[in-house]
Amino acid sequence: MKKQLLTLFALLSLLTAFAQDDNQTFTRKVLVEQFTGAACGWCPSGADRIASAIASNSNVIWVKHHAGYGTDFLTNDIANAMTRFYGGSTYAPAVMFDRTHFNTSQPAPVMSIGQVSDIRGYLSQAKAVATTCKVYPPEVSYNPDTRHLSGTVGGRFGDNSYDENTRLIVFVIEDSLIGPQNDYNNGNHTAFVHMGTVRAAITDMWGDPITVDAANDNSFSYTVDYTLPADYVYHNCRIVAIVWHYDPSDVNNCPVLNAAQGDYLDRSLGIGEVADGCSLRLFPNPAHGVVTVELSAEQAASVCQIDILDLSGRNLLSQSVSGAATHTLGIGHLSAGVYLLRVTTPTGIATRQLLVR
Repeated sequence: MKKQLLTLFALLSLLTAFAQDDNQTFTRKVLVEQFTGAACGWCPSGADRIASAIASNSNVIWVKHHAGYGTDFLTNDIANAMTRFYGGSTYAPAVMFDRTHFNTSQPAPVMSIGQVSDIRGYLSQAKAVATTCKVYPPEVSYNPDTRHLSGTVGGRFGDNSYDENTRLIVFVIEDSLIGPQNDYNNGNHTAFVHMGTVRAAITDMWGDPITVDAANDNSFSYTVDYTLPADYVYHNCRIVAIVWHYDPSDVNNCPVLNAAQGDYLDRSLGIGEVADGCSLRLFPNPAHGVVTVELSAEQAASVCQIDILDLSGRNLLSQSVSGAATHTLGIGHLSAGVYLLRVTTPTGIATRQLLVR
């Protein structure tokens, strides 16, 4: 009898799990869109606060539009168009969460970047919004010889959770763009590392209509067929897919339903390998306390610079090394989160993501 009861409880647990799926609610990845610019002296500190807030938050996708406070070398038509979400005058640093009007003291979704606790509060509000849309991580392949990007972006909906105004946006995001940046706290930078920049839209910038296969679990699929511009560094590029409600007449009725991001386009390389004449391997990765950087013998014979930066571009560790192929760095002072490890050698610059636990 006891065994039968245990079996019954196990079956009930499974049925509960299936019932949750039948309810068509999914885990939400919050889209954080920051408005910034090279002329904005408070933008680096604003980015620092966002980086601190999301370090302890999973399921967050952070991108940046270079608009809202002048223009710079990364400003594009997409960034300028997105300023409509201010609902009036523009400024920076600014941010919005899932294109949703959470801060009612503002006229529209965009708001000033507050303190870390404020950002975490809005992230919690955004995560608490139930979503009946699931977006799968983009499945794309990249041919470096032709610079052609191909693959699919897909997902599925719960019943009756989409309409003719539901659209899919596919952005190309590029990290590690080197350029100027004003900084009132730490002096102006001539070689700031700009992260998470929205570089292009594979779809229309406002998204393409979605065709849903109601007979196949309300699934949808979009075919990626795109040639990466020549000035994009492909191993610093990734794809972000966004499903949202498009209302051109009301910026406060344009919520993001869900989003997903893919790997860097160099994922066909081995762990730690980097193209463009610079070899780099990190281990362990994820790391805790220490991380070892392994260079080629040729690079080890030269003086190299190793930097660890946070996602806002702030340099947290800098060390010159030479004479050895492996170098162990102490990272015990770093909080859990995602960082950028950059190695500058005579043969090139290599960057890899470093996950600290």
